[in-house]
Amino acid sequence: MSTNSVAGKKLLSFLIPLVIGVVIWFIPVPDGLTPAAWHMFAIFAATIAAILTQPLPSGAVMLIALCVVIFSKTLTEAKALSGFASGTVWLIFCAYVLSLGFVTSGLGKRIAYKMLSLFGGSSLGIAYSLGVSDLIMAPAMPSVTARSGGIIFPIARSINDVLGSAPGVTGKRIGDFLTMVCFQFTPITGAIFLTGMAANPLVASLAKSTLGLEITWGGWFISAVVPAMVCFCLMPLLVYKLLDPELKHTPEAKAMGKQSLSELGGMSSNEKKVAIGFVLALVGWGTSLITGISATSVGLGLAAYLFATGAVSWKSLLNDHAAWDTVIWFSVIISLATGLADLGFIKWMTVKLGSGIQGFGAMEAFIVLGVLYIYVHYLFATATGHVAALYAPFAATAIAAGAPPMMVAICFGIFSNLMWGNTEYGGGPGPIYFAQGYFERPRFYRINLCVVTFNVIIIFAVGMLWWKLLGYY
Repeated sequence: MSTNSVAGKKLLSFLIPLVIGVVIWFIPVPDGLTPAAWHMFAIFAATIAAILTQPLPSGAVMLIALCVVIFSKTLTEAKALSGFASGTVWLIFCAYVLSLGFVTSGLGKRIAYKMLSLFGGSSLGIAYSLGVSDLIMAPAMPSVTARSGGIIFPIARSINDVLGSAPGVTGKRIGDFLTMVCFQFTPITGAIFLTGMAANPLVASLAKSTLGLEITWGGWFISAVVPAMVCFCLMPLLVYKLLDPELKHTPEAKAMGKQSLSELGGMSSNEKKVAIGFVLALVGWGTSLITGISATSVGLGLAAYLFATGAVSWKSLLNDHAAWDTVIWFSVIISLATGLADLGFIKWMTVKLGSGIQGFGAMEAFIVLGVLYIYVHYLFATATGHVAALYAPFAATAIAAGAPPMMVAICFGIFSNLMWGNTEYGGGPGPIYFAQGYFERPRFYRINLCVVTFNVIIIFAVGMLWWKLLGYY
């Protein structure tokens, strides 16, 4: 690509959000809104556009948005900075600390190789062994890129190499299947836990600030585990049917798992410390309703334990740019989204969306909005941007139509994970898997569409039965 072309794209990435923000700002304020609410929307829309076009890193974009909000007096300084005091931000930060422990200690790889050594004797066995590894790590690793792209993917690639299944003709042996199934496992495992994907705590925060609903770690898990685990069990069978790998039996992969596990040797001191911290955190998060200790407090205690025992070093954390970047952009996006709600924009938009689904019953409106919420993600390159922009108005509209509030909040939270499986650009692991060359883009999209639609149908069918049993309606 020429220098002029690169410069042109860079300039365009700056201009698009700037133009969007300025145009919306100077459009006459719609009836039912205050100027402050409309200006807040202009800043928010420009910020989301900048997240998509990436003229600067996300953290820098958020700091600029924060300054615009303060200096334009759209929000007070205290309101603009309120996101930094959010427990949600620090919960996800603490989960990143635990995630770092899984990676640096080698515990994540040990889990994956152990699963492979036990169940890797067939192509389906390999798929489920890697899926279970992903599932075990999900509550501790909110970064789906680190979990799936950093741990699961390299193991899957090694298996493909051992079995001689490269992109192209030999991809039909097992490479196509294993690449697709590992890619699609992570949206499902991420949906099961509040700490399973970086945007999930944002969902919980928005549910509290805009819908008045408290979603705890345990409450999310209980609500999501049954429908999501049905997807977990059935999705590989669908991909197996669609791609029909030539290799059905794979003793080489099982042997590879045993050899790699043997090479790791016994568990190191740090692995044991991380494992103990992980178990204690799960117990703390799962019993928070009984103990009264919040999920954030449990997370802070976990981080303190990992630092105190030396399982994670502060220096390593300082080098973990993703964790600190998360503190910045997560805090600001919470402030902006809360500002939209406080100034009345979400309520106004809910009325507008509601007028578009007049004539629908409560459940019909819920399903229509859920389907739209999933497939509009083709327009987004980040789950967080999508959640920040659309979760609150879509969920509020479904609730206003008469759908049960907690069912809507949880279901849309699950969909906030499943949706990024539509494309290679919709979530962090996508580019890593797609770049291997096993799929041409049209074929990749067709298979993803089948898998995501299949999962959506299961979530609606199984989920609504499960949520009925839980008493949500």
